[in-house]
Amino acid sequence: MRLPILVTAYFGYKANERPEPFSVDEDLFDIAEVEDRWHEPDAEYFRVRTADSKRYILRYSELVDEWTLQSGFDGDKLLGRPGIELVTVQAARIREAQSRVLGCEHCQPDDAEVPFDWLLQEVTGRTGNVDFIMTEPAKCPRCMRAVTEKTLVEW
Repeated sequence: MRLPILVTAYFGYKANERPEPFSVDEDLFDIAEVEDRWHEPDAEYFRVRTADSKRYILRYSELVDEWTLQSGFDGDKLLGRPGIELVTVQAARIREAQSRVLGCEHCQPDDAEVPFDWLLQEVTGRTGNVDFIMTEPAKCPRCMRAVTEKTLVEW
C-alpha cells in the first residue's frame, strides 16, 4: 500500500534527487538521513530516518512525478492512521474529472491553482478527510502530461 505525500526534494544534478522534509496531511517529518536507496524500473526508493528516529520508505515515480509513502517500518502506522478514508477512484470518474480540466501546473503554471483531488471530490461526492487513489492515471487534455491526485489544475 502507498499514500501520496508532499516532499521537498533536493535538486542536484537531476530533479528530485533525494527527499528532504516530507509531509502527510498536516504533519511535517524532517529527514535526518537517507539510510538506503535503490532503483527499480518504475521508481526510485529511499529508506529514510527522520529527526525523531523513525524510519520510512519513500518512493518517487518520475513517470508520474509523484512521491508516495510505502508500507513498512513506521510507515505502517501512518498508513493505518484513523480519520483518513482512502477512496479508490475508477476510470469513469477519473475521466469525468479530467474532462473538467483546462490545463495543469505544467502547461498553465499561472492559472493552475486547484489540486486535481478537489475535482475528484466533486465527481465522487466524497468530502471530508479523504485521500483518493486513482486506478489509472489521468492526463492533462492540453499538454497530455500525467495528472496525479495532487497536481494543480485549472478548471
